[in-house]
Amino acid sequence: MTDRHIACDVAIVGAGPVGATLAALLGQNGLTVFIGDSSRDVYPLPRAAHFDHEIMRIFQQLELIDAIADSITPANRYVFQNAQGEVLLDFDLSMPAETGWQGYMMHQPGIERAIRARLAGDPLVDLVTGLAFIRHEDDGEGVTSYWQGEAGPVEVRSRFLVGCDGAWSPVREGAGLTLDDLCFDEPWLVLDVEVEPGNGLPTVNTQYCDPDRPTTYVIMGNSRRRFEFMLKPDETAEQMLSDDAIAELLKPWNTHGLRKVERKAVYRFHALVAHRWRKGRVFIAGDAAHQMPPFAGQGMCSGIRDAAALAWRLPLAIHGRHNPDLLDSYQAERDPHVRAITGAAIATGRVVCTLDPKLAAERDAQMLAAKASGGPMPDISSPPLQIVFGMPGSAQAGKRFIQPVVQDHAGREVRMDDILGLGAWLIVREDIAATPSSVRLSVFRTSDSRLEPFRSILEDWLNKADAKAVLVRNDRYIFGTGEPNILMEAYDKDPALMH
Repeated sequence: MTDRHIACDVAIVGAGPVGATLAALLGQNGLTVFIGDSSRDVYPLPRAAHFDHEIMRIFQQLELIDAIADSITPANRYVFQNAQGEVLLDFDLSMPAETGWQGYMMHQPGIERAIRARLAGDPLVDLVTGLAFIRHEDDGEGVTSYWQGEAGPVEVRSRFLVGCDGAWSPVREGAGLTLDDLCFDEPWLVLDVEVEPGNGLPTVNTQYCDPDRPTTYVIMGNSRRRFEFMLKPDETAEQMLSDDAIAELLKPWNTHGLRKVERKAVYRFHALVAHRWRKGRVFIAGDAAHQMPPFAGQGMCSGIRDAAALAWRLPLAIHGRHNPDLLDSYQAERDPHVRAITGAAIATGRVVCTLDPKLAAERDAQMLAAKASGGPMPDISSPPLQIVFGMPGSAQAGKRFIQPVVQDHAGREVRMDDILGLGAWLIVREDIAATPSSVRLSVFRTSDSRLEPFRSILEDWLNKADAKAVLVRNDRYIFGTGEPNILMEAYDKDPALMH
C-alpha cells in the first residue's frame, strides 16, 4: 500500500459533466486541478437528455463542438398535448438564441467522454478514476482531502475544494450543508430504449398530459428514445419495473421500431436547493447544490452554469482577489437563478402530473382558451442573472451578451467568441478612448479589424443599449454598459463595493 500526496489549486470531487467541465475551464484559466471519481469510466447510459444554447457556448469555449457532434441532435420542438391529442403548448426551439446556438438533445455518455478526452490532454489537470473520496479538512489556509484507491490512500492539498459529487454529496454532508425542500416529489418510471433506423416514432419531444398516465417522450439521437411514465398512487417501483409492466406500457409504441430497453429505473423527481453553497474554502455545485424535476430540461444545464460561475471566480481569488464577497457572489447569483428555473420546472410538472380527470379537463379548457386568445407562452428558458458582481444601475447587467455568427468567403461559419478569445471583454465604439485596465481584460473597439465581420451588429447593439461601451464577464454575462473607464474602474474594485 502506497501513499500519494498531491498539491494543486483546486480539487474536485466527481468527474461527471459538471465536475469535468469545471476542471476543463479551470485548466483553461491556468489553474492546477485534481479531479477524482470513484467510477473507472463514465456512466454508460444516459441520464440527462438536453442542454441549451448557453451550455453549447461553454462547450464552444472548450473547443468541444466537433468532439460532441455525433452525440447531439438539435432540439426543434417541445409539445404538450392532452389525452385527446390537442396541443396545449408548442415551444419552437429551432431558432438560435442570442448566444448563436440553440438547444440540443444528447447522448450523455458521448458528451462526458469528449470532456474527459480533453482533460487527458491538459497538463494542468490530473483526472484519477477508481478513487473514492473519504473526507476533507478546511484549516482556513487550504483544504486537505482524503481519498482511497486500489493502490492505497491519496491525500490532496488544495486551495479550494468543490463537490460535484451528486445528489447524495459526501462533500455537502461533510461540510454540514443542508437542503431546502421545495415540495415537489413525484415517482416516475424512466426507460431508455434503442430504436431501429427509420422508425415510425414521433419526431417531436412530447409531454402527454393524460390523467390516465402522464407520459414523457424524448428523442435522444437517431438510435435512442426516452419514455417516462408517472407512477399512480397505488403502484410500487417493484411492480412497474417488471418486464410485464414495461411491455404493457410500451405496447402502443411497439409497432414503431423499438429494439430493446437499454435502462429502466424508477426516480423520484425532487426539487431541492442547498441553503448554503459554500463553507469556507469548500463549494458545492450541480446536483450536490440543487435538484429539480426534468420538465424544463435544465438540470444538467444549471450544474454546468455553476461550473462556469466558479471557473472565473476561483482564479481571481487565487491570484490576488481572495475576498469573501467575490466568493460569496457565487451563491448570491446562482441560487436565485436556480430557484427561478426550478419554479418553472415545478409549475410545468404540475401541469403534466394531473391525475384527476375533472381537473385535467379544466386545465385543458383553460390552456386551449389561452392559446386561442394568443396569450404568451410560459417561459421555461434560463432567465437573466440577478447580478451581484456587476455595474450598479446598468439595465443590461446580468443579461447574456450576444455572439454574432457570420459566414466567411468560403461559406464557413465564424463565431465572435472564437475571434475575441478568453477572459473578460470591454467592447467600445471606435471613437471612444479607453485606458487599459489592471485586470485581465481585453479591450476591443468596433473598428478593430478582427471585428470587421461583426461591426454593424455590435454597433446596432450598442445603439439599442444607448451605450458607449459594454463590459462582458468571462462567463459571457454582461457586467454593465456605460463609459468605458468607469466600467473598468468598477470591474477593478472589490465586489463588495458593487452591491
